[in-house]
Amino acid sequence: MFINGIYIICLYFLSISQKLETSEIVITILSQQNDYNVEQALKLKNNILKQTKSIKKPRLGQIYMLHEQFPDPGSWTVIPIIKLLYKNNKHAKWFLFCEENAYVNYDNLQLFLENMNSNESVWMGYGVKDKHPTIIHHYAFKENENERVTYPLFAAGFIISAELLKNIANSGVETLSSDFSIDASYELSLAINQKIQHLPLKFCLKLSPDCIVHPLSERSECTCYGKVTKDSIYFAVKTCSKFHSDRVPVLQSTWGRDAVHIEYFSDKLDDTIPTTVLDVPNTERGHCLKTITIFKYLSKKLLSNKAVKWIALTDDDTLLSVPRLASILSCWNGQQIALGQRYGYNIRGDPSLGYNYLTGGGGIIFNVALVHKLTTCQCYAIDAPDDMVLGMCLKALNATVVHSPVFHQARPQDYADEYLESYPMVSFHKHWMIDPIEVYRHWLYQDSSFGHDEL
Repeated sequence: MFINGIYIICLYFLSISQKLETSEIVITILSQQNDYNVEQALKLKNNILKQTKSIKKPRLGQIYMLHEQFPDPGSWTVIPIIKLLYKNNKHAKWFLFCEENAYVNYDNLQLFLENMNSNESVWMGYGVKDKHPTIIHHYAFKENENERVTYPLFAAGFIISAELLKNIANSGVETLSSDFSIDASYELSLAINQKIQHLPLKFCLKLSPDCIVHPLSERSECTCYGKVTKDSIYFAVKTCSKFHSDRVPVLQSTWGRDAVHIEYFSDKLDDTIPTTVLDVPNTERGHCLKTITIFKYLSKKLLSNKAVKWIALTDDDTLLSVPRLASILSCWNGQQIALGQRYGYNIRGDPSLGYNYLTGGGGIIFNVALVHKLTTCQCYAIDAPDDMVLGMCLKALNATVVHSPVFHQARPQDYADEYLESYPMVSFHKHWMIDPIEVYRHWLYQDSSFGHDEL
């Protein structure tokens, strides 16, 4: 009996050691909770699992999907989940992070890590740097290029060793950040405070034989659930009289010509545009009351118009592509979502206090049914930031907020070139120190059934 008992104990510890040996790699897919992104994340997860079936010792541990295992509002910034990843995977050696629209070559991943030392503090990916001071990084900029922050291109994935993950988890970095979360990649680099190894042949912009992770080419076009037509999108443009003669003409000579339904909401009547004037005082910034009043107006106006499915809220200095917007909207056809570029407020602390919001300059797209609900939204001041107040209201409604990297709160030069190569462009914001028509022509104009032959 005793010998049999020893035999059973030995088998038990042998099985544990084998499990530890085969759980070296943990993969986190940076997924979002909505039908389209969940579908993409599941495809990626299942593809990785399918690849491991043909590998004798795949050494794969967990595959996490962010929206399932880490649903808190700040998880997309990665910093809040590091401590949990370390706690739940004490015997793992390597942690790979990738977006749901990526492809992971697991064989290349395993071969690459075989000769790497996870006991060293290692961080690897496709590293990019700012070429110019930029508002999205608070104009923090070193003239010496070697001193500039190098941050990972999330579209190409990145790897953190167990040793570095442990150091980050034990450092309490999640408490050191600003109340605002704007660029997860840049802010993660500041928190880790260690230069990422730039390995462009492993973490790739485009597919090559040695790639571990690369963004899928399908990102360039998206027609998921039936075509969205231009007459199903209603554009609500916020403007005011001092911009009637400069910003509005640029909009009307570029993407405004592709819009079937477009209305300009201003403080003064101008029949040459024409503008719609609502009973709202003009404010220099914030525009909360103006935005909610626009929603109330459109909610009534569009109640009987069943053809309009989407409302796009933009500034008068927003530049966008109507055809590309229609293309990507097909991925969320019929879903009650708000879509745009995601920022976060107080999302690295108590999850009950923080919230995500969609920043307004690059445009925010709302399903019409959701706009009807947002008419109850209350402004704590008439000039409160409308995008942040909408974020609070969307959270209170338990509505789905979807981030898409195709929307941009700033100008093209405010983003790394490689970042702009990784995704199709739908919008940019601001006319400051640029030729807006040239920006539209270079980045957003495309010849299509929605387009036009001359600018």
